[in-house]
Amino acid sequence: MGKQDFEVKIYVEKLANLVHNTKNPRYIKSKKHKELVKSLQDFPEMKDIREIVVDENLLILAGDKRTYALEELQYEDVRVKQVLGLSEAKKREFIIKDNAHSGDWDSDILANEWDMDELNDWGADFKFTGGGDDDKADKGDYKAHEVTCPNCGHHFELSESPTE
Repeated sequence: MGKQDFEVKIYVEKLANLVHNTKNPRYIKSKKHKELVKSLQDFPEMKDIREIVVDENLLILAGDKRTYALEELQYEDVRVKQVLGLSEAKKREFIIKDNAHSGDWDSDILANEWDMDELNDWGADFKFTGGGDDDKADKGDYKAHEVTCPNCGHHFELSESPTE
């Protein structure tokens, strides 16, 4: 095993001090968010069993959507695992590897903020469709996407009609 160049601390932190990562390419739809909130209501011990992973600036690296759910449930604090000394590249790799198993991806953030070769190297299997005009014409329905209020963290779906 290689030399460990980072440090890990586990402690309780105020939720209000955690910083949501605007470059996190994961999102959660309203239905799944409600399921997550219910899951935490039904099994509140999860709050202490599974820490929120943060960096030295309390930027959330893992547990961002859980944090929104805990805020909605009006918790004031949460157990965090603070990782000190990871390079920015290792933080980015961790975010992808930690999230490669569930949820949905925000393709706009992935395309604009992440390197596709790195993502594939980390085991994230992305299948982006062409998105050409023919695809839009065939759908004829509304494009829905999840929106999170940056002030209060409320989640809601926003729909746009397809462009002609």
